[in-house]
Amino acid sequence: MATGSQIKPARSSATIAMVDDDESVRMALSSSLRSASWKVIDYASAQHLLGDPCRSSLTLVVADIQMPDMDGFALLESIKLWRRPIPVIFVTAYASPDMLERAKRNGAAGFFPKPVDDAGLLALVSELLKK
Repeated sequence: MATGSQIKPARSSATIAMVDDDESVRMALSSSLRSASWKVIDYASAQHLLGDPCRSSLTLVVADIQMPDMDGFALLESIKLWRRPIPVIFVTAYASPDMLERAKRNGAAGFFPKPVDDAGLLALVSELLKK
């Protein structure tokens, strides 16, 4: 069984955005990603990420689906319009077969119910960053 210490980042230049309006979830997932030696930038909302002039340096986004003002699906659609679109992994406390299907249909790179399986998330991030 793999442990977090065995997972190595695909490349040290990767920068991951962690977007969740719940600070405790955002901090926990960011900490998990940082433990695998990735650089993580935290955002309390989709608007904060989209308004960040440094967003072009991002390599991947991990985002909650249920957020006020702009949800994860709207964020994904905005990212798809970027000059260089990047993968988006969804996390949600409201996982359902319909939501999973919608995430797949809209091109999400991954989908995790909360509480998030840290080992599974780290493995998917590593796989996506190798591409």
